[in-house]
Amino acid sequence: MLKETISIQNAIKKATKFLKEKNIESPRITSEILISHILSIPKTKLYLKLDDFISKNEFEKFWELVITRSNRVPIQYITGEVNFLDLKLKIKKDVFIPRPETEILAQKAISILKNMSINEDIKANENVKVGINTKARKNINSNKNIRKNNYLTSSNEKKLLVLDIGTGCGAIGLAIANRVSNCFVYATDINEKALDVAKGNAVNLNLSDRIKFLKGNLFEPLPLNLKLSFDLIISNPPYVPISKFKELQPEIREYEPENALLGGEDGLFYYREIISKSLNFLKKNGYLLLEIGYNQSEKIRKIVEDIINQSQFFLKKQKHEKNKRYKIIEIIKDLSEIDRVIVLKKEK
Repeated sequence: MLKETISIQNAIKKATKFLKEKNIESPRITSEILISHILSIPKTKLYLKLDDFISKNEFEKFWELVITRSNRVPIQYITGEVNFLDLKLKIKKDVFIPRPETEILAQKAISILKNMSINEDIKANENVKVGINTKARKNINSNKNIRKNNYLTSSNEKKLLVLDIGTGCGAIGLAIANRVSNCFVYATDINEKALDVAKGNAVNLNLSDRIKFLKGNLFEPLPLNLKLSFDLIISNPPYVPISKFKELQPEIREYEPENALLGGEDGLFYYREIISKSLNFLKKNGYLLLEIGYNQSEKIRKIVEDIINQSQFFLKKQKHEKNKRYKIIEIIKDLSEIDRVIVLKKEK
C-alpha cells in the first residue's frame, strides 16, 4: 500500500478520511488513538511528533487497525485498553466496556465513602477525648493509632465495606479502592473472562489486597456472614430492554456480551433484584447507588415504592421483623441532562 515513509500527520489524515467514509464516529480522534497505540506514545505527545515519519511496517500495522475499526470493532477491543477515572485498564472481547457516564456513578460513591470516613474519624476521636474508648486511649499513649492530624491509620481504622455488583473489568470497584484508602471492595460477576481481566487489572494497579472478586450472580457468591455488613453497594446493571437490542450500535450489539447489556423484557429485571435483595446486605444508613438508562428514573422510583409497600404488608404478619426500607436521596444527571445515577439510602 505504501511505497515510501509517511508523516504521522498524513497517516492520520488518510485514516480520518477513510473512517469518515465508513461513517465511523469521531474519525480523527480514532485515528490519533490508533496511531498512538502503534507507536507506543501518549496521545498528548503525538501532537509534538506530527511531522515525524513512520516506517512502512508501522503504517501497515496502523492501517490494519484502521480497517478493523471500520468493521465496527470497538476501539477499546482493538487497543486492549480503556481509561476510567485516571486508571488505565486492560479490556478484551466478551468483557463489557465501561462508559464515561459510569464515572459519574463511581465519583458519587467515592464522595459518599470519603464523607463516611471523615464521620467515622470524628466519632473515634470524640470517643477518645471523653474517655469512652479506654482501648483507644491506651493506643494514643503508645502512639499507634493516631496520626499527627488525629486521623486513624489504615492498619487500625475501621474498613468501609463496598460491594460492586457486575464488576466486569473491575472499573468501578478498582476506582473506589484506588481513591478511598480505608475501604475494602467485594466485586461479583457471572462472567469468568471478565473476572480474569478484573483480577489482572487489580494486580497491575497494585490493588489486589483491597478488592476480592467472586464468581456468581448478584449476591449469590457472598458469604452469609456479610449480610448487613456493607456500607455501600454499587452497580451498573444490564438495563437494555430485549426489544431495543436490535437498535443498539453495531459496536455494542455485535461485540459486547449480551448478558452485560440486556435487562429483561422491560430492562428493569436487575433493578428489582438488586433493590429488594440489597436490603439484606446493607447496614443501617448504608447506600445503594445504581446507574440507570434513558427514561428509567420514574420506573425505578416506582420499584422502590412497591418494595416498601410489600415490606409493610409482610410486617403486618411478622410483627417481630424490622421494616427495612430505602429513601431516594438523589438522582444525578449526566452531561446530556439525562437521569443517569440514582442514590438510595437504607433508613432502617
